[in-house]
Amino acid sequence: MARQNLEEFVYESIIRLIHENHFRPGDVLLETELAEMLELKSRTPVRHALGQLVASGFLEKRKKKGCIIPPATPEDAAQVFFARECIEGNIAFSAAFQATDDHIARLYEIAEIEAETGRAGQKFDYSLLNRRFHETIAKACGNKYFKQYSDYLFWRSHVYVFLFGGYYTHDENFVEHMLSPPQHIKIVEAIEKRDAEGAKQLMIDHIRFTFKKIFNLIKGNGDQPFTAYFKSRD
Repeated sequence: MARQNLEEFVYESIIRLIHENHFRPGDVLLETELAEMLELKSRTPVRHALGQLVASGFLEKRKKKGCIIPPATPEDAAQVFFARECIEGNIAFSAAFQATDDHIARLYEIAEIEAETGRAGQKFDYSLLNRRFHETIAKACGNKYFKQYSDYLFWRSHVYVFLFGGYYTHDENFVEHMLSPPQHIKIVEAIEKRDAEGAKQLMIDHIRFTFKKIFNLIKGNGDQPFTAYFKSRD
């Protein structure tokens, strides 16, 4: 396997392990353990993949050894999803002015494949396509700083999506919980119409919907703080 393909395989494999709850917030990820789990002779691609995940905000580097999945708290989740609203809302606004016809065609294509993948029950691939959709809008907006911060916030928010979101964790009625593709299509339609305010509001609504949907599924600790947070903003 070529070096780049191997590193991409390791990167996605680590995300998949977290997605499938082999690791949870607070767990330490070690190069040796991951290399063994992935049946790799060398730890180098694991080291590179962990470095990428630290840079993206998905993991945190420990002072001693390995990386850690950051602790999940109601306060942190509220902050990261609100930050996504602010950043990605303005990304969609800018994309309505900057996106080319090729960008728009690509966004439609991703949303359609995302829906097909979800209907087939391919949950992990569905999550990767969701990432690709948001990443493509960030590229289309023409602002590299928006892209940089949106990548970080997207991955940080997906610690919560993977752990608590019914989108990826429900074995039954998965399609029922698969609501991103139609919302994504509406965002692209607004961008195509060059409706900047509409695209911005649809993106904010989409991210807020995800936030509410995830934490409505949490029972017990953490539910009330999220509900109260949104009541104070509605």
